[in-house]
Amino acid sequence: MPFPEWFGSGQNEADFLRRVLDHVSDCLVAVDTEGRVVLINEPYCRLLGGRPEDYIGRHITDVVSPKTRLHRVARGDAQVNVMPLEVRGHQLLARQVPVYQDGRIIGAVGLALFSNMSALKKAVAVAEGQEVAIHGRPASWVAHHRIEDILGQGPRMEHVRASIEQAAELSLPVLVHGETGTGKELAANALHAASSRARRPFVWVNCASIPESLIDAELFGYEGGAFTGARSRGKPGKFELASGGTLFLDEIGDMPLKLQASLLRAVQNQEIVRVGGVAPVPIDTRIVCATHRNLKGLVDEGKFRADLYYRLSVLSVELPALREREDLDWLIDQLLERIAQREGIPLRDVPRDVRARWLAFDWPGNVRQLEAVLLRFLLRGEDGLGRSPAADGRRGRPRSGASSSARLRDHVGTERALHIQRVLLDVAGDKDEAARRLGISRATLYRELRRLA
Repeated sequence: MPFPEWFGSGQNEADFLRRVLDHVSDCLVAVDTEGRVVLINEPYCRLLGGRPEDYIGRHITDVVSPKTRLHRVARGDAQVNVMPLEVRGHQLLARQVPVYQDGRIIGAVGLALFSNMSALKKAVAVAEGQEVAIHGRPASWVAHHRIEDILGQGPRMEHVRASIEQAAELSLPVLVHGETGTGKELAANALHAASSRARRPFVWVNCASIPESLIDAELFGYEGGAFTGARSRGKPGKFELASGGTLFLDEIGDMPLKLQASLLRAVQNQEIVRVGGVAPVPIDTRIVCATHRNLKGLVDEGKFRADLYYRLSVLSVELPALREREDLDWLIDQLLERIAQREGIPLRDVPRDVRARWLAFDWPGNVRQLEAVLLRFLLRGEDGLGRSPAADGRRGRPRSGASSSARLRDHVGTERALHIQRVLLDVAGDKDEAARRLGISRATLYRELRRLA
């Protein structure tokens, strides 16, 4: 079959073949029946430290290693095999096969599939992760936010975005720190979306919302029959689901101390052992953690492992509290427009006294609390801080206040979200007390908050 016109004049099949082989990422070499090198691609030459002309015509044992069996395969003295092979200090996994013409062997080809054994383990882990992604991973394991979604002006917020962009260029662990409601999950989403892992899973787990007895199975998975109620075929954990991508561990400061050693091993060795399992499972997972707690203080109190803390905090992103930011006035206008568009409700003009109260407020719940207050303002014309209602910009009269019932089941829709925020504000962010007042479990509260985030 003739070559197409784009191939160029003066080219032949040998030139075309060499170009193709030079673009193959694996190392490839071919020998004749005497064991002399007749073809070697560019990746193999880079590994050996020379050029093709340095190796063509030389015996394969002189070029690669005395332990290679490629020359024996070319003579028909050895069977097709896959074998480990050390070349210039690199551990290769080489596949060696004979080349036939008219029913007889005329040489052999050696293909180094991986540059080292750990690369093989990681490739297998990635392949398994892709299989899980196809057959078992929910479509929700994706990042929903990017750096552009992080609203803010001024030096503090510019520093936040720069820190995320810098961290995204590496695969090292990242610790995102900030008070409740500052946007830690948003930052983790943005970090993943800006990284080279953006097309792989972004898996999250809240360490505070899972019962202590189940968190190891949730993170590391379990083998079939590992405990009462376990699936007969076992189940992958979050680390396996996130292989090739990012695992976001929210509220890492609430992880039980006894599980921190297992997490440290997973981060250090990039392998996990399922509950009830006996063999390690290789992973390729980037860890991003978040907390509102002072981890260094927990280390000093003996409630958090020092070695794990230093491993997780190699890179850090510090999110400022809303009261520390310079852009609150600007942010109010930006959020009002976004909320109105998202909820399909009209914008209101903010009375001067209401805006003054917002600018003077301490915002213990930070941006999350601000969003809830602004939503209430757009819906009811109230300042959302427990003050007297503002004038209703659409009807020209005050709107009625919210129900005084404390239990969450008595509230629906948007009022449900507002009620959660009010209770959290009343208890200064104490989630245990908030859950008690709302008549729900702590885990249910976290699920509600995730829907609000």
